[in-house]
Parts: sequence; structure tokens; C-alpha cells
Amino acid sequence: MIIVGAGGHAREVFNELRLDKQHVTAFYDEVNEHPLGIFGVPALSDFHKLPKSKFVLGVGKPELRKALYQRFIAYHDPASVISPTAQISTYHVELGEGLNVMHGVFIGPNVRIGSGTLINAKSSIHHDSRVGSFCEICLGVLIAGACTIGESVFIGMGAMVLPGIHIGDRAVIGAGAVVTKDVPADVTVKGIPAQ
Repeated sequence: MIIVGAGGHAREVFNELRLDKQHVTAFYDEVNEHPLGIFGVPALSDFHKLPKSKFVLGVGKPELRKALYQRFIAYHDPASVISPTAQISTYHVELGEGLNVMHGVFIGPNVRIGSGTLINAKSSIHHDSRVGSFCEICLGVLIAGACTIGESVFIGMGAMVLPGIHIGDRAVIGAGAVVTKDVPADVTVKGIPAQ
């Protein structure tokens, strides 16, 4: 397994893979050199020297997740990281490819999550919600029932999205925000209530 990225989130992904007894063959980091590797695993910066293997995303930002996913999928198969501590309903849940579902996540029944999305530790997505592809849902986010989250949305740490809310593509929700009304595409909101 290749972890695409080598920063803090990539190391957390590594930890989840090790807990699930998955073997990591390399980290990929085209920005920084890691001559000694990371946790004893090679960290390579040359895309063409990567071993033929499945890949998982180990970065956060939605636009970066999407760009790296599209680059890697041409040569490698995507894999998801799903923490053994995540609680995912067995009733009508659809999970896309290349997800990061981290420690302590809750996903309720009749939820659909698009490819390449990161759901960080202790976050919850409740019944009948839809989350688009390549979103970053930060630590401790609560998405209540029947919400629709567009593609490439960023939801900051500890934010709350109230029931039935629609958030448009590429919107940004600030940390700790309480979203009480719909958010259009490409808009940033913050605060309580989010504005």
C-alpha cells in the first residue's frame, strides 16, 4: 500500500493501516525529501519509482485530495482506510472508493459518501445524509440527519450542520461553526450561527 502524502495526516493513516494489519510499502511526497523514510518505510518523491501497489490518500485539503487521486488512479488502484473503531451502519450505506474513515467515526443508516472523502476522528454523519466526493470533514464534526454536502467541501473542526441543511460544492465551513441554513457553492461561512 502506498500512502500519498507524508505529513501529519499521512502518519495517522499509517497508524490506522497498521492497526488493520495492512502493509505499507511507501509514502509519496513530491515536496519534501525524507532520506531516512518515515517509521522505517521509504518516502519517495519520484512518482515513477513507486512500487506497483494500491494507494490511499494521506492529505487533507479537498483540492489536493482530488488532484492526487486523479493522478494516481491512472497507475494504481485506490483503497480506503476505515478504522476498526469506526461505527458504520449496516443499513443502506454507500461508500465511495479511496476514503479515509478515521478513529471513532459514526456513519448512520441510509448515508452515501462519495469517493476520496476524508472523515476525520470522532466525526458523525447521521441518517439519510449525502456527502460528495473529495470533502474534508475535520475532527469532531457533527452532520445531522438528511443533510446534503456537495463535492470538495471543507468542514472545520467541531462544526455542526443542523438537520436537512444543503451545503454547495467547494463551500468552506469554519471551525466550531453551527450551520443553521443552506450554504451556496463556493461560499465561506463561520460563527454561531454560521454567516
